[in-house]
Amino acid sequence: MVPIDTTRQLHATIETTCHVDNRLIDLIHSKVPHPPITFEIELPSGHCYLFGEGRPEFRFVVNHLIGLKALASLDEGIIANAYINGLFEVEGDLIKIYDLREFLSDNHPFSWLWRFLRPVILGQVSFNKSAISHHYERDPSFYLSFLDKETRCYTQAVFEDEDEPIEVAVRRKFDFCIERCELGVGSDVLEVGPGWGAFSEHAGKKGIHIDAITISEQSLKYMAGLSRELELPVSTQFADILSYNPGKKYDAIVLMGIMEHLPDYQRVLKQFTRLLKPGGYVYLDASAYTVKYEHSSFIYKHIYPGNHSFFVLHDFLKAVADTSFQMCGVWDDRYSYYLSFRHWAEKFDRNKAFIVNKFGEEDYRRFRLYLWGSAHCFLRNTLQCYRVVLKIA
Repeated sequence: MVPIDTTRQLHATIETTCHVDNRLIDLIHSKVPHPPITFEIELPSGHCYLFGEGRPEFRFVVNHLIGLKALASLDEGIIANAYINGLFEVEGDLIKIYDLREFLSDNHPFSWLWRFLRPVILGQVSFNKSAISHHYERDPSFYLSFLDKETRCYTQAVFEDEDEPIEVAVRRKFDFCIERCELGVGSDVLEVGPGWGAFSEHAGKKGIHIDAITISEQSLKYMAGLSRELELPVSTQFADILSYNPGKKYDAIVLMGIMEHLPDYQRVLKQFTRLLKPGGYVYLDASAYTVKYEHSSFIYKHIYPGNHSFFVLHDFLKAVADTSFQMCGVWDDRYSYYLSFRHWAEKFDRNKAFIVNKFGEEDYRRFRLYLWGSAHCFLRNTLQCYRVVLKIA
């Protein structure tokens, strides 16, 4: 038999919890009175609350009061941290939760300021290595768990058909680069940030000589093994493009998904000028935004720390105008990047058991938010993506 005092205390605790839950639910209702998509919130008590009309597209399953408080904050960074820490689950189509972004704030000024103080203190080249390490210095099997096995390309493919295999779309981009830069057997190419050798392998098999530079130890190790195994005309060095001085010049410089890490366009273009032969080309592609340094707090805390920035096309073109480079063309790959991220996110979810077992639940949740969130940004035109080809006089 339960003592009367204990029973009263239990009832009081339940009533207090219910009161807090109801207050927080009411707060969410008041801030999101007419959501663009219908969803549910399920509390630990089992009670479900509907937001919007009709059938819900997804459900937040709250595991802890702190998880509900995070949702009620309507702060993107706080909500992301709560999900990563397992304080709530998402059932249903994860990409659709990002339709609620218009109701969210993301105001973290001290974190934003620290992004720019660190490279001042450490120096940009040293800081680049530290920041890149945060994202890339993990066992390659993490990334290979969601990239296509054939090309291992961690940048956008170029799709002509939504239903075509992603590796077909990746090879299309590589061939586009080779054709536009007029590369052939014996051409000398500098690839900046080769990742897991996607382009280097493709070009090397065509007899193109590749000097690849990276500031990722994991990439350096992987590239050495790949070149040795396939006997490719590819050499890889640990070097930063901003300080690279090989004592030779190249027919082309290729940067796939790297300009986001090189926001000082004037400095980068000067280095390109020093490294290219007369008539040489630059091929680059990058995810883009209209304002420099606009990242969510989730991205610079969990994915890409530091003063890296989405590519800003109009700023870059202004910088190009002050050089001897000729603009050969700009191509819009926004929808192709959506399709690429969707492929990766779906494969990532299919490989959940492997990822959680080897890297942990938090890493799975963190990167799941990143992949599906990025897919949504490209789908809704919050982010853009461009291919750019330059030729030096």
